[in-house]
Amino acid sequence: MKALFVGVAAASVFGLLANLLPGQEGRLTDAWMDVVFWTLIGAGAALKAVDLAWECLPCHISRLFHWRTLIERLCGKVPCGH
Repeated sequence: MKALFVGVAAASVFGLLANLLPGQEGRLTDAWMDVVFWTLIGAGAALKAVDLAWECLPCHISRLFHWRTLIERLCGKVPCGH
């Protein structure tokens, strides 16, 4: 959850600064602010999803090929519901 919170915090700080700092010219086309804001939140969510997948990936591969030693070594430590 840390990556998601960092993404939301970065997006909040960016949203605050983007509305305070640029003058009238920067606000004429403020669609870019929304794109960057949601991209920062999406990047945090994507990092969390990749992190979860990477934790379970070695266990899934070892179960796929029925490697008993790798299953015992990898799947006991991974909190992915196996």
